[in-house]
Amino acid sequence: MSKSFPLRFGDQGQYELSKASFGHIVAGETTIRPVVTPTGKDQETVLSGGLHTYAGWKKFLALHPKVVHLMEFRLGIHDAWWFARELQNGCITLKIPRRLFTKGAARITKQPDNYYKSGYLWKTLFPVTFTEDDIIDVIDEALKNLDRELSDSITAEKPDGVLYGYARMTDPLKAMLIRVQMRGNQIMSAFPAWDQPWTGNNGKAYSHVHSISFLLAESTVDFADFQPEYGPVFQGDRFDREALLTSTPQFIKSRRNRSLATPVDARNAARSQTLKAVAIRATPMDLDAIDRYLADYPCAKDPFAVQRGMYMNLIDELDRWPELFNAAQFTENVGECLYVLSACDNIFNTRRAVDAAIRFLGQALIHTGGLNTLMFKALIGDMITMAIGHADKTALRDVLAALAASPCRAALYTEFDLIPFYPFRKAGEPEPPEGQENPKLQFNVDHLLEFIAFNLGENYLIAFSKEQRLSFARDTLGHGNQWRLARDLMSKFAERDFDFFMPDVLDLDDLTDQVPPTEQDLLAIVRDYGRMMIMLRQRVVLEDPAAYKAKLEDLEKGTDAYDALYRQKNRRDYVLAMHQLMLAKAMKYADKEGYAKLKAACAEALVRIPKEHVPLPRYVPDYIATYRKDEWAQMMFVLDGDDAADSPATGMDDDEDDSGG
Repeated sequence: MSKSFPLRFGDQGQYELSKASFGHIVAGETTIRPVVTPTGKDQETVLSGGLHTYAGWKKFLALHPKVVHLMEFRLGIHDAWWFARELQNGCITLKIPRRLFTKGAARITKQPDNYYKSGYLWKTLFPVTFTEDDIIDVIDEALKNLDRELSDSITAEKPDGVLYGYARMTDPLKAMLIRVQMRGNQIMSAFPAWDQPWTGNNGKAYSHVHSISFLLAESTVDFADFQPEYGPVFQGDRFDREALLTSTPQFIKSRRNRSLATPVDARNAARSQTLKAVAIRATPMDLDAIDRYLADYPCAKDPFAVQRGMYMNLIDELDRWPELFNAAQFTENVGECLYVLSACDNIFNTRRAVDAAIRFLGQALIHTGGLNTLMFKALIGDMITMAIGHADKTALRDVLAALAASPCRAALYTEFDLIPFYPFRKAGEPEPPEGQENPKLQFNVDHLLEFIAFNLGENYLIAFSKEQRLSFARDTLGHGNQWRLARDLMSKFAERDFDFFMPDVLDLDDLTDQVPPTEQDLLAIVRDYGRMMIMLRQRVVLEDPAAYKAKLEDLEKGTDAYDALYRQKNRRDYVLAMHQLMLAKAMKYADKEGYAKLKAACAEALVRIPKEHVPLPRYVPDYIATYRKDEWAQMMFVLDGDDAADSPATGMDDDEDDSGG
């Protein structure tokens, strides 16, 4: 790079970038921290600020050989994991483990997260292809295209502030928003903002789901470079079906598939009796074999990808070979094995099920597309239920500690509101006879399509009708045997699988003799889940904004129009009520356990939530000279929703969020 520092930017050269500040951007600033290891005292290099290039990250990462990508991370073998995703405009969002930050550097990322500006412990990086000259050019362009509403007014009295500007504006798919941190006329740092511009459907504002989700897709940086498989089922690049059948417990291989004419709840009740009988007969040697099965890659690390791969490549064999078909249902198999282990833990005074659940929560991968999210929601919910009733009274504390930091926790916190699927009882229609339950929902692919269409993101809810979003959702299942996979998996769900996490699955009022979860873990869980509920409530409104402006009294009671409006309004009120109930119960539990911080956080949230909302995607302002809004509006939309399937056929880019720090 031939340019000499300091560099001057802006229409009048009023902003100055020093060599030190540019080094802060490109390579970051580090410090040496003493650490204590099992072998004695040592020291390690940690990040104290900056670092907004992928090359800089890889150089820093080389100093920490036991910190690996989430795809390769194994609990108990590696120290920590990192994760990076590439946005459609080339910018990268990078999640860095807390242990690699100084305390101050980590704290700096916390405040923007509180105010929906960027994610805690996330960094945003310039595109991999950018040279140092490219970074300088983008900063220069951004400072000539400032967003007046977002940018601070930098004055002598208030010299510290943040400027936001736009760059690469001639290409809507490459346009980016740059955050420039100023002290007087000095540029202290510059990096892509979290909320990239909405130039089509490719920009998203900050959303908490993005900061706690680590969905795998082709947009995962260096996706093809990692080789995470391990264990007997994967020998190098080869999948060994015989090894899978050998390791799969017999009670799974011999499982009879449910006839679709049999209600899923009846099937599950009968299956539970079978599993109880298995547990009664199980020997310690049998349980050791189940332990090994659950620790292997298809169960402990990436059950969805292995099952999807078998459906894509071995569907004829799955149809001919019932044992292989049963062996391929990995998420269901994990749940059944945990059921057996939990029952045996009570017999043998062990905690095999607890340890297996903690391992899964600590390392399991989740893929974009929606189906994996629903599978993990049901499975992790069962893990919480297991821990609540476990004979080891520390089980719930330990499982919730694993959940609080789990890379797949967002699946449990993602709610699938079933209200739209229940038949509406007309005014005057008689109540069902006392003691007679309403028919239970039997799930199919249509329910999945509704879930995907709703969760494509705020920009899709704003820009597209429900029919269009359902069409996008159908497209995500239109390749290979993805539809068959979805059909088989959806048919296994019961209504209870989609109970709200809190207070349905975890009701703090019901905890009696369990060792209490730590206050820090409950704070993290309540905060994460609460912010997901805020996002859910906002999406319900965005799905049909007119419904929340309309008045019920303007319609005739009992008509289809009245019923539809009542149902839509009730959805939003129901989510709000569940959120408030969760906080009230958490505050009551905090009071009982003496958790002052948790009690205060819940009390503050109860006051704040009726008006709290997630930022919406922002258009580029019309006054930006290089912004060709009319031309861009005619660009073809490319499906890129967070819950779109990972399919080259759909041109999918799963999350287009980014971060700061």
